[in-house]
Amino acid sequence: MGRAIFNPTVTDYKTPPLPEDQLRKVSKKYDTNNDNLLSKEELKKAFEYLGSIIPGFRANRGLHHADANKDGYINEREMDELVKYAVQVGFGIKA
Repeated sequence: MGRAIFNPTVTDYKTPPLPEDQLRKVSKKYDTNNDNLLSKEELKKAFEYLGSIIPGFRANRGLHHADANKDGYINEREMDELVKYAVQVGFGIKA
C-alpha cells in the first residue's frame, strides 16, 4: 500500500457547469481572430478552458453536432446547437 503524493502541477479540476449564456460568452472569447466563426482549434481551446480531458475530441464532436452548413466552422446561427451539445455532455446547465 503506497502513499498518495501531492503534485501541485497536476490540475485535475473541471470548471463547474455554466449557464447557456455563459457558454456563449466563453465560445466568443475563444474566437481569437474575431471573424465571428469558431474553428476546430478555437473550439478545442474553449473546451480546454471548460476542463475537458479530451478537448480535441469534444471540439470535433461539437463541430459535427452543430456545423449545419459543413464548412468546418461554427457561425452565429449554429451557436445554439453548439451550446446544446455542451450542455448535453455536461459543460453547461439549461437556463
